[in-house]
Amino acid sequence: MTLNAYFDFWMETFAKSGRKATTCTNYKSYYNTYIKDTIGKKQIAKITKADCQRIINEMVQDGKKHSTMSKLKSCLNIVFECALDDDIIIKNPAKNLQVPQTESKKRTAIEQHQIDLFMGYVRNSERYSYSYPAFVVLFNSGMRIGEMAALTWDDVNFKDNTINKTVNRYRKADYDFTMAVASPKSKTSIRSIAMNSVVRKTLLKLKMQSVPPAAKLPYVDDPGNIRGHISGFLFVNTSGNVWNEPGFRELIKRIMERNNKDAEENHTEKIENFCLHMVRHTYTSLAYSAGADVKIVSRNLGHASTSVTLDTYTHLTEDKKKEQEAVAQTVRIS
Repeated sequence: MTLNAYFDFWMETFAKSGRKATTCTNYKSYYNTYIKDTIGKKQIAKITKADCQRIINEMVQDGKKHSTMSKLKSCLNIVFECALDDDIIIKNPAKNLQVPQTESKKRTAIEQHQIDLFMGYVRNSERYSYSYPAFVVLFNSGMRIGEMAALTWDDVNFKDNTINKTVNRYRKADYDFTMAVASPKSKTSIRSIAMNSVVRKTLLKLKMQSVPPAAKLPYVDDPGNIRGHISGFLFVNTSGNVWNEPGFRELIKRIMERNNKDAEENHTEKIENFCLHMVRHTYTSLAYSAGADVKIVSRNLGHASTSVTLDTYTHLTEDKKKEQEAVAQTVRIS
């Protein structure tokens, strides 16, 4: 039996038991990208630890992130452990693989005047003003795009903004639908985020508008089984459908292209290119720079702990440290 054959068997028989459907989808994506056409073609019993380590080494050379390699290692380890339990192999070749720490790209935030330029253009644009409330929520809350897209009016009480679900994109071939509403990626993602006055005002105005209802989305349990349908979403695209990340990414691209075309004709400042993750980083930078407690920032981001926040935004920690050192040096006794 080849590793590919066993992986297909494992996915069908064991993978979906006790795991979220999105986790299984990610495993399949990692496997198809890095394993299927390499060691996947070998007989599973003849795969060595060196074979597996070479895959990791090649990923290092290609500049892959540490998290990507760790997730692939986890996937391989689970599959081989199952084969070990089935007495198909006598040793797990993925056990104790060396995954080196790779240098991660510095997370950058969008400059304040660029945010003002972008938000001003969206707010006053006849073509894109419908998306302005969604950007207000993103920039002011630190939500992930899936969390923002999944918000319904039942989640908003204008006192405490409760997020208890997220939009996940599933592979149509696996689950017969491409997008659904499911529980968040972790328990810490179920949280309450206090709305500031800008978000509150924007959502109240949005609620008073007569927006056509968006199409319903299936609500699925962790294994991916449909358990019902949900409607009443806050933010929809021009087709009346709930946003997903690729669609929202394309929206940002179109807004920038349109603005920059006008800016070129009018000799005004252009919007610099940015991605969705930079919006989340910008919220974190602004909140932390304003003196917000790291526990509050971490909770709003939905991180498992403050250590995750501090590890993710090390440069902010260093900036804050220098700032505090400068403050401490104002104490001068002679």
